[in-house]
Amino acid sequence: MTTSPRWTTRPDGSNWGDFGPDDRLGTLNHLQAEQRLRAACEIREGLSFSLSLPLNVPHAPVLNPRRKGPVIRAAEKNGVPMYRYPLANDVPGATDVISDDSVTLSPQYSTQWDALGHVGALFDPHGTDRPMPTGYNGFTVSLPHDDGFQGTAELSIAPMAMHGIQGRGVMVDLRAHFGDARRQVTLKDLQQVMAADNIEVYPGDVLCLHTGLADLALTLGPDDQEQLRTRCCVLDGRDADLLAWIKHSRIAAIAADNHAVEQRNHTLDMARGPLLPLHEQCLFKLGLPLGELWHLTPLAAWLRANDRHAFFLTAAPLHLPGLVGAPVNPIATV
Repeated sequence: MTTSPRWTTRPDGSNWGDFGPDDRLGTLNHLQAEQRLRAACEIREGLSFSLSLPLNVPHAPVLNPRRKGPVIRAAEKNGVPMYRYPLANDVPGATDVISDDSVTLSPQYSTQWDALGHVGALFDPHGTDRPMPTGYNGFTVSLPHDDGFQGTAELSIAPMAMHGIQGRGVMVDLRAHFGDARRQVTLKDLQQVMAADNIEVYPGDVLCLHTGLADLALTLGPDDQEQLRTRCCVLDGRDADLLAWIKHSRIAAIAADNHAVEQRNHTLDMARGPLLPLHEQCLFKLGLPLGELWHLTPLAAWLRANDRHAFFLTAAPLHLPGLVGAPVNPIATV
């Protein structure tokens, strides 16, 4: 472990080093025992909601060409599919019948967390005028082995999984206010919704944004999935006030039921800068995890009907070291 930062200059507005030179948790440091105890007070009815889509939804891979839906196969032993396999084939008289399977999965196809290694930036951490691929807190997103791809050695999903993401979730129901049309939501829009719905956000909260996109992904047919590219609210990542609010609010994470939380840009409106400024702010500068394609609609409806906005959230990602994003089955308890 290092005793001093691995950088001599940090990005403007970042929190690098604030939690220590080797920190890999970022804003999850705001979510500790005190915040979990406060969150437990939100359990009043004992009702639970799964906030995960089936991991084969969306029904077509229209949102990101790099990511494909899961493929399930029977596991094999010596070339024989181990599905409905009588163990009597191996041990005469055995009555057991075994089924094992395997899956090829893009971890960020459906409901997921972005790990901090998912998005970095070309940055000059040593003031040498030589920008280099850099991640949160000055870590490089490096491969741990030379003998084959094993994922990232730094900033993988593992610290998030080991810390456990369990605390107070806060629902901001953008869909109820703005409908299903595409809208880039600014800080002014967000604060107007929060004021109208009497929403309070505390340090360590997980901010959940209901836009309705995951609900459309679940209900639209395969031939209509292309609509997901142009529907529902997204945060305006180019709103500097919004990015500043995310830092100063000291929230632990943001989760949305849309594809990328923010508008996914494909061109720059400046000579140099990020295509995904909110991702840069959250993952690279602050170490703030982003959840995408969470299925928030049933919970949002219940909260609105019961004049509530907060709930107890358990949302640890799949613990596979090396991943820069992982599936999650978040559970909300109210």
